[in-house]
Amino acid sequence: MHDFHYAKGELFCEGVSLSEIASRYGTPSYVYSQATIERHYRRLEEAFGALDCAVCYAVKANSNLAVLRAI
Repeated sequence: MHDFHYAKGELFCEGVSLSEIASRYGTPSYVYSQATIERHYRRLEEAFGALDCAVCYAVKANSNLAVLRAI
């Protein structure tokens, strides 16, 4: 998860402060990194690219529409 990182003791996701998100939207807040999701999907595609297969995702595991669009 390279798009989550700490800077001066504060956690960020893609340059956005998670403490700001918590202050604005309350907790719990679920934060996803689109860049991380896309990168991991591409890595799966590349790893299995020579095979005749499909990368599938169980919508029941997470029905968040933004996550599904990213995939």
